[in-house]
Amino acid sequence: MRLSKEQTADNKARVLDAALALFAERGFAGVAVSELMAQAGLTHGGFYNHFESKAALEAEACALAFNRALAAIGKVAARPAGAERRAGLKLFVRRYLSEKARDAKGALCPMVAFSTDVMRESPDVQSRYAKGFAAYVETLATAMESDRASAMMLLAELVGGLKLARSLSATDRALSDAVLAATREEIIGRLG
Repeated sequence: MRLSKEQTADNKARVLDAALALFAERGFAGVAVSELMAQAGLTHGGFYNHFESKAALEAEACALAFNRALAAIGKVAARPAGAERRAGLKLFVRRYLSEKARDAKGALCPMVAFSTDVMRESPDVQSRYAKGFAAYVETLATAMESDRASAMMLLAELVGGLKLARSLSATDRALSDAVLAATREEIIGRLG
């Protein structure tokens, strides 16, 4: 039975969503194609109808993760400049460095989820990651009403704070909470 173009597109989207969730939780290498296809509710054999390789899927999943992250920070950047945009940025920081974000099964931010693994991946994954990162920095700079270097520094604080908090949460919840709070308060204090 041939699938319609719409069903084929829907199936591909299901595979991408499943892959993104699993990759964010366990890294690219920690997920088998058969596992992600089962997670998507599809058969293993259908994988190659949508992707030429796992590396191609990883690249598309990386791009999708950045598209979603860009949509979130883009909402802040689209606010009117001044006090309204600063308020949006503070709310963004609070959500980014929240207990909910820390406790999510898979990291919601592509930089938290993939920054350690991406250097071991294919050139296409690395390229998509770099392109997504650059776009994120530019959008964050707009949201901050600042320059690219300042956006990179803020992003390093956000990603580092969340990664450290996630790494500590299972064994020392109080220390993990302290990392989130200290990072969040420092950043919000500077935002004015």
